[in-house]
Amino acid sequence: MSVQFKHIMLMVEDVLSTANFYHQGLGLPIKVATTSWAELEASGTTIALHSSSERPFLTSSPVLSFHVADIYTTIEDLEAMGAKLEGQVRQPAFGKVASVRTPDGHLLSLLQPVDDEQLRELLRKDQNLHN
Repeated sequence: MSVQFKHIMLMVEDVLSTANFYHQGLGLPIKVATTSWAELEASGTTIALHSSSERPFLTSSPVLSFHVADIYTTIEDLEAMGAKLEGQVRQPAFGKVASVRTPDGHLLSLLQPVDDEQLRELLRKDQNLHN
């Protein structure tokens, strides 16, 4: 049997609003959008939005992870569209990280990675610790 990964599907109450949230808030291109189904392009993966009259059980919802250029601007843009920051922006060694809840209740993970020079420095320090 041959299996092919097709897309990640999120159940949402308002497909067009949600498609707009991902398009305007994160810049994801919309491939198709109707009132019951939408598809967004996410770096080679399709995020499909399917209408549901009942709010989905979100504790088992996937976490969608995105790298962003400016985490604070992205959070501000998403909050203006109804998203909510969960906790605070954290700063581990590899960059700035935040969790954001979408208006539909799905969880986004945002990472503003350190630049290449900072990453090389972190790797050098890590190697020195293990030598």
